[in-house]
Amino acid sequence: MSLYTYRGLRVHKFYRSIRVITALLMGLPFLFLGGYHFYPIYDLVIRSPIDYWPSLTLYFVLPVLIIPLLNLVLYQKFLFFKRLNSLRILANFLLENRYYLSKSIRQNNKTTEKIVLPKVYLRQTNYQLLVSFILEGNKFQDRFINLGATLEVMFNGDFRNKTFDNRFVQYEIAINRIDSRITVSEVEMTPKGIRLMKDVFWDYISEPHLLIGGGTGGGKTVVLMTLVLALAKLGFIDLCDPKNADLAGLREVPVFKGHLYTSKEDIIGCLKDNVTFMENRYEAIQNHPDYKIGKNFSDYGFKPKFIVIDEWAAFIAKIENDYSLQSQAIEYLSQIVLEGRQSGVFVIFAMQRPDGEYIKTALRDNFMKRLSVGHLESTGYDMMFGDANKNKEFKKLDKVNGKKVKGRGYIANNGELAGEFFAPYVPFDKGFSFYDEFIKLPVLEEDSPTMTQEPIMKELPIEEPTEQETEELLERISQKRPLADFAKEKDLNIKTLRKILYLLDERGITLKKEDNSLMVTPFVETLLLETLAHFEEGGGKSYPKAVEACLAHHGLGQEQGQA
Repeated sequence: MSLYTYRGLRVHKFYRSIRVITALLMGLPFLFLGGYHFYPIYDLVIRSPIDYWPSLTLYFVLPVLIIPLLNLVLYQKFLFFKRLNSLRILANFLLENRYYLSKSIRQNNKTTEKIVLPKVYLRQTNYQLLVSFILEGNKFQDRFINLGATLEVMFNGDFRNKTFDNRFVQYEIAINRIDSRITVSEVEMTPKGIRLMKDVFWDYISEPHLLIGGGTGGGKTVVLMTLVLALAKLGFIDLCDPKNADLAGLREVPVFKGHLYTSKEDIIGCLKDNVTFMENRYEAIQNHPDYKIGKNFSDYGFKPKFIVIDEWAAFIAKIENDYSLQSQAIEYLSQIVLEGRQSGVFVIFAMQRPDGEYIKTALRDNFMKRLSVGHLESTGYDMMFGDANKNKEFKKLDKVNGKKVKGRGYIANNGELAGEFFAPYVPFDKGFSFYDEFIKLPVLEEDSPTMTQEPIMKELPIEEPTEQETEELLERISQKRPLADFAKEKDLNIKTLRKILYLLDERGITLKKEDNSLMVTPFVETLLLETLAHFEEGGGKSYPKAVEACLAHHGLGQEQGQA
C-alpha cells in the first residue's frame, strides 16, 4: 500500500481571483522595465509627457490592451491555464455554496473571519478531469458524495465514474469530447474493437448486439451506414429495411445482393434462416477437432455475421394484426439475441426509441451496447440507458464551440454510465458517397459449415432438349408467381433459393420484382429444384457447381442462359 497518493492540485481561496493574478503577473515585466527606463528622467517626463508619449505607450498603454486578450487566449488554449481555470471554478463553487469552515479572530478590537476550504484536489488532462473531495465524517460529507450531476454541468463535461478511496471520493469527468471525433475513414477494426471515436470502441464479442436510438434528423441513418461500411469488411451482413427506404437503395450492391429484405415475409425468413445458420455453426464448432469450452467462433476461423434492422418499430407495425407472424418474429429474434454471441451472429437495431411496445424489456436488456444520436425525451433516454443513468443530465446541444454539430449523442454499455458521443464525421460536402464505397467492397467467401469445402463434381452428360420440350418450356416461362409462394408450397428454405437465384443471375438468368416480391416462372422453379438435387448428389458441398450442372443439363451456358 502506497503511503502517498497524488491527487492533483489543492483548491485554495486565492484561485477565485487567479485570472486577475495572472494578468498582473504578465504586466509586472512591463512595469519594471518602464520604471527602470523612466525613473532617471522622472522630472522631465512630468514636465513634458507629450515628448515621451511613444515610450509611455509602449510600456504602459499597450500592455493594458494586450494582456487581457493574451490572458483570454492562454486560458482557452493551454493545458496549464485550463487547470488554473478549473481550480478557479472549484474555488468559486466551494465559496458560493459555503462549503468551507470559518473561524472568527479578534485582534485590536476588530473581528475578522478566517475561511478554510476543505481538502479538494484537481487533476486535469486534455480530455479528463479528476476531482477528489475529502470525507472523513466532515460536515459536508453527505453533499460531497452526490456531486456527479453538478460537476458535469459545472465543467460542461460528462460524469463518467465515482470511486471511493480511503478518505476521499473521486469524480471522473470527461471533457472536450468533440476533439475525440474521427472521420468515417477511421472507423476500423482494432484490438479493442470497432473504433467509433479516438477512445471509444465497440467490441461486439464482449458487448454483443447494438441498439441505436435517435430522433428524426439526428443522424441515426448516417451512423448505421458508417457501421455497415466498416462491418462489411469483416463479416457477412443481412440488411432488413421494413420502410423500404435508405438501406433498400443498396439492393444492387454486390456485397448485399441477396441479403437485403424489405417485405415482412422476407424479414421473418431472414431471421429464421439466421437461426438455422447459428445452429449449423454451433454444430460445426462442437464437431471441430480443436473444440474447447470457452472459445468463440473467431477461434475456429469463422467470420462474424451481423443482422441490421432499420426501424424495427415499422416492421412490428406491419405485422401487428397478424399474431402468428409476430410470434415467429419475436421467437427467432430472441433466439439470435440470446444465443448468437458464441456463434458470431449479432443484431444491430436502429429505432427512434426502444419502446417496450415494440421490443420486450427483457430482450432489450441483452443489447449490451447502447448508442443514441440527436435528441430524445427523458423517457427515451431512460429506455436507452436504464436506471444507471436515471440522475444523469442529458444535455441538448446543437452547437459546440459555436459551430452547429450533427451526430452528437450518448453511448454506454448496458448498466453503465453514458458518455457523450460524436458520430464519425462524413464529408458529404466533399463528394463522399456511401453507395460508391459499398460498391468497392469485395464479396467475402462463404465460411458456412456446409460450404467449407468445394470438391469437384463429376461432369454430367449434356442432353439437347427436343422440339416438344422446348415448346413446353416456352409455355411455362410465360407463367410466374412470388418466390415466397413457391418456397412455402415446396417447404424449401427461401434464403437457399435466393442464393441459387443469385448464382443463376450471374449466369444470365435474370428475374423481375413485382410489389417488392421476387417473381419466378415454372422454368426457374424447375432450375431451382434440379439445382437442389445436383447439390445433394454432390454431397451438399457446392452450390455453384450444382448450378453449372443444372444449366449444362438444359444446354445453357452463361451466354446461352442470357439468350
